[in-house]
Amino acid sequence: MRKKWLTIVLCTLLQATFSFSLYHDSEDRKSLMERPKSHCFSCASFVYLPLWSQLMHHYYPPKNFTDRCWQPDSGIGLVPCSSACFTLVERIDGEEYVSEQHGVIRGCMDRLLLFGLDDDVRNILSAYENQRVCRHTDRKLLRLFPLSGQTDVVTFCSCNGDFCNEHDMLRELSSSNSFQIHSVLLLVATWILILF
Repeated sequence: MRKKWLTIVLCTLLQATFSFSLYHDSEDRKSLMERPKSHCFSCASFVYLPLWSQLMHHYYPPKNFTDRCWQPDSGIGLVPCSSACFTLVERIDGEEYVSEQHGVIRGCMDRLLLFGLDDDVRNILSAYENQRVCRHTDRKLLRLFPLSGQTDVVTFCSCNGDFCNEHDMLRELSSSNSFQIHSVLLLVATWILILF
């Protein structure tokens, strides 16, 4: 009698647990389905193409490789996205490049790294609604493949909404470079004044 009663209790608990699990799985799926999808530009500047045999083991492929990726237009590929859009600008060193090279990649945050970003990093990068936020950050934090021995700093912009990663990154890069040049000139002028 006691075994029969114990079996009934265990079966009831298992059935309740199973029903609870199914309910929450369907709710999670429903919330994912209801999440609005936006579209992000997806491309990489041409400088990445010779490196793609190394990068393909780490990154999702962009829709196309083109230098129009710096200033995207309607001919650039698009991807549907349920998370934030991103734009990545980084320095690229290599034997075939005589001068300093920079590359840009655009896409959907969930389709950047094959093995995904850490949840806390992705949440921080996706936290801003209806605005584009750019940060200079360490590539190791984002688990990006190292393409420069000179610096680990990359510019990473994220935004939410249709085609929000369309910002002209050539202008951003030149203003960043001019800011660095002005900073160096100011530092040199300060040293000259101190010495004399």
